[in-house]
Amino acid sequence: MNYFLQGKYKQVCASVIALMSLPLLALAASSSDKQATFTLSNPLKVDSVSGLVQNFVEIFSYVVIIIAVLLLVWVGLQFILARGDANKMKELKEWLFWIIIGVAVVIGARIIVEVVINTLASSGVDPNTINAVRGALNK
Repeated sequence: MNYFLQGKYKQVCASVIALMSLPLLALAASSSDKQATFTLSNPLKVDSVSGLVQNFVEIFSYVVIIIAVLLLVWVGLQFILARGDANKMKELKEWLFWIIIGVAVVIGARIIVEVVINTLASSGVDPNTINAVRGALNK
């Protein structure tokens, strides 16, 4: 509380406002008679929210698989270092069980998506829609 009473709070706020206004000063200094134009490129390479979600799911599944492999190596090493300690072995078996469950859930989610797409394709849904969904999955 003493920090706010000494006026330091006002100094911090003034400093933050000054730093935030620097880009405005730079824009004012560089303005001239002709307008500068620029374009923003899309770094994500997706055109829709569904494509963004699909990319997120794909990246998430890869990260989970990599973490699962690292955890399996760690659990295996811990099994070796446990040297038959019953309490430690029980804990490591639980770790192993939940790692396998997690990987199964992630792989199962990817399989469910493929099954839904294939079911829609075989039921007569517009092929352009199916190709758009497959394209979103493969980006």
